[in-house]
Amino acid sequence: MTTLPSPPFVHIPGIANFRDIGGQLDNVKKGLVFRSADPSKPTEDGLKKMSGDLGIKTIFDLRSAPEIKRDGPEWADIAVDSQDVFAPYGIHRAWVPVFAEQDYGPDQVALRYKEYTRTGSEGFVKAYHDILLSAPSAYSAMFRHLAQEEPTPCLVNCTAGKDRTGVVVALLLQLVGVEEEAIAEEYALTDLGLAELKPVFVERLLRNPALGGDREGVGNMVSAKKENMAAALEMIEREFGGAERYMRERCELEDEHIERIRRNLRA
Repeated sequence: MTTLPSPPFVHIPGIANFRDIGGQLDNVKKGLVFRSADPSKPTEDGLKKMSGDLGIKTIFDLRSAPEIKRDGPEWADIAVDSQDVFAPYGIHRAWVPVFAEQDYGPDQVALRYKEYTRTGSEGFVKAYHDILLSAPSAYSAMFRHLAQEEPTPCLVNCTAGKDRTGVVVALLLQLVGVEEEAIAEEYALTDLGLAELKPVFVERLLRNPALGGDREGVGNMVSAKKENMAAALEMIEREFGGAERYMRERCELEDEHIERIRRNLRA
């Protein structure tokens, strides 16, 4: 198993790409917001660490229903059942999908995947723009949690913990005033966090006929390059007026909510 830098990574058995968004950023509070890939297969030790050591009380799951139902070789030999594995440990899983189920049909998925296979950052910027348009309801649930007087630690995830998760984390970091370079570097840590799962993701995606066996393109799709997030941050400013305006106009947060999020997240 690859040894990941800690901080910001936290070893939670059964969950990949698990890290504290404040783990390497001096101006962001540590121990409040964590991010990860699919969290649905933690071991008992992992659950105890999440609830006990980290104090996580809420998981914001951004995946669609088809993703949650999908199984794959990265979960081989792991028993899967329909029970809520988190509830006995005092953790509430809030299902807040970014995309409605009809948006994740085969044709829509193929089209979305193609955006990522382009060279350069253009495809990621378009894909992240689409995420931002679809995400207000999902993201606002997390924002409102963080806008409480004393929010409890939470985890946000999607399937890889890279795109939908990466965009919401970027908004939070931008709101706190983290420099764009540092936001892009935090995003790029996903390349480390997913290193062992990337071959699985690549082979699964190559089976999608819409991608035409484009291994190089698929490799770009599953990457987390700094320049892609840097270009996305420029788009957020240009198209949405930045994180604060996005939260106010798209997520319908009041000024006091936004100020409370900023206060709660600052170290």
